[in-house]
Amino acid sequence: MANYEDYKRFLSSSPEDTQRYEIVVFKHSKLSRTYYFVIDSSSLTATLEGQEITFEPASIASTNAINSNDLDQSASFTVADVFNELDDELARIPLDDTESLIVGSGIYLDSDLSAPVEYTEYDIKDIVQEKGVFTVNAGAPDLNSDQCGQVFDLDTWPMLRGL
Repeated sequence: MANYEDYKRFLSSSPEDTQRYEIVVFKHSKLSRTYYFVIDSSSLTATLEGQEITFEPASIASTNAINSNDLDQSASFTVADVFNELDDELARIPLDDTESLIVGSGIYLDSDLSAPVEYTEYDIKDIVQEKGVFTVNAGAPDLNSDQCGQVFDLDTWPMLRGL
């Protein structure tokens, strides 16, 4: 398994013989299947959560996907959905359904495809659908406020910096 130290070394030295693959996963119990995408021009076979998965190549623009340096924990994914397949899949989910659609984002190094170096799952906050384009705005569950509505930020709670 590629570890975080290998990934930091990859980012600092950018070796020519190692390639980085970014993956995006869409899942919900009402979808006909879980969608596994790799942001590349060819498919990728790798292990995720103990299962060998073939990730389909897709044209995806991800913003802030693997970035945990703030308390927002939000990301945006824009998928080229030429045949509106993801649009049609959303129709399978009733509007009153309480289960969140989940988007996962991860990074693999080609030196070790047995597990992602990083993998984060987000709840989808909203979806913008246009013909041929599917944009998902996602974020971590709202855990940064208590029942009184107090926001835990770094100015009020400086000890959070050490976590």
